[in-house]
Amino acid sequence: MTDESVYHERRQSNPTYTNKNRVNRENCVKISGLPQPIDLKPSTVLMPTAPRKTPEQLQALYGVAYVDSFNSTQLLARIERLLARCSVGKSDKVVDFGCGSGLLMPYLAPRAHSYTGVDFSSAFIATAVARQQQLGIANADFHCDDITHFCRQHQGEFDAAFALDFSEHVYDDEWLQILTAIRSSLKPGGRFYLHTPNREFFVEVLKAHNVILRQFPEHIAVRTPPHNLALLAAAGFHHNNLQLLPHYNVLKWLHWLSWLPLAGKYFKARIFIEARA
Repeated sequence: MTDESVYHERRQSNPTYTNKNRVNRENCVKISGLPQPIDLKPSTVLMPTAPRKTPEQLQALYGVAYVDSFNSTQLLARIERLLARCSVGKSDKVVDFGCGSGLLMPYLAPRAHSYTGVDFSSAFIATAVARQQQLGIANADFHCDDITHFCRQHQGEFDAAFALDFSEHVYDDEWLQILTAIRSSLKPGGRFYLHTPNREFFVEVLKAHNVILRQFPEHIAVRTPPHNLALLAAAGFHHNNLQLLPHYNVLKWLHWLSWLPLAGKYFKARIFIEARA
């Protein structure tokens, strides 16, 4: 039965059924095991009524002021906590997508054969290169580039890829393209590590509805665990292992509430996923 015949059949049995009830399959992916297709239209995850920002507007958010603020607020304990969950060997070529100012470089480069950082912000890349020179790390390099373009030039090259606190800055349709490109840059069976806020965490729920808290303007796509997994599967990743982690600031002390029945999901602050290409 076609979508059109399904629509007319439901319209006959329910006159209030309209085109708004129909699934736009050009904007959705249906993943086995999920109750409904994942909608890939922009601005549907966090702020359904917010106008979509242009690429120029998004890039303007990541200027020198943002870089300075970002560098001053990052907690090294958070980075160490995440990297303890990642497997990196001496022969591995690793790539850090959305690398920012290269915060992962001092941790990953000594453990790997090589470290490559990719970011579209020239301000971030300039800071990352300065960090590399200051630390004297020889087996690292940085690229100010669009990720999909970079991946086309580096097919099947890397053993492990990282996208930590990056995906929430990218709309769904673009993120799916980026995930597909990232997978193509990995060797068969290569590891992909993703870390991002959890849309179900009570703080994110408040932000999404502008109650007490307001969302960061850069966080345009905070997603739920199933939504993240669906996009990874749609991009061709498999063996996707998801963990829900505590927050990294004082809110971490609320994580014990995650054991509560029904309400527990609202106290799981961060999503960490290891996926395979």
